Amino acid sequence: MPIEAHMPLGTLSIPIVAIVMGIGIAFWAIYWDFRTKQLRFRERELMIEKGMTPPSMALEKQPPSLEECLRRGIIMVFLGIGLGIAYFVLLYSWGPPAWICGVGGAIVELIGIGYLIYYAIAKKQKNGSSGNNSTLSIP
Repeated sequence: MPIEAHMPLGTLSIPIVAIVMGIGIAFWAIYWDFRTKQLRFRERELMIEKGMTPPSMALEKQPPSLEECLRRGIIMVFLGIGLGIAYFVLLYSWGPPAWICGVGGAIVELIGIGYLIYYAIAKKQKNGSSGNNSTLSIP
């Protein structure tokens, strides 16, 4: 007897529904982004017709503040430590492969250490050139 004969209909429909819903959500997100851009361009068009100057389309990203870098660094270091602890817990238990937590913890912790190093360098540079309005930004 084939295995499929003993499987209930609900078991077979779960993967099909998941795939269809995943594709549907992806198409909905693409359409929503398109519609948002279309409305933004229409708004600019109406502003130009009325003689108004529309704002710039370029979204300039500001470099993170020192406090934001410190916050991100501390959170990521402790998240990395937590994933490292999860690695050792999963290493001796039944669960997903432990190396996923080990590698993820190392990556997150190194990013956090990078933020903390950036914070220290930027703070030192800011204190050293307090009269000068130069800023250090992340490329």
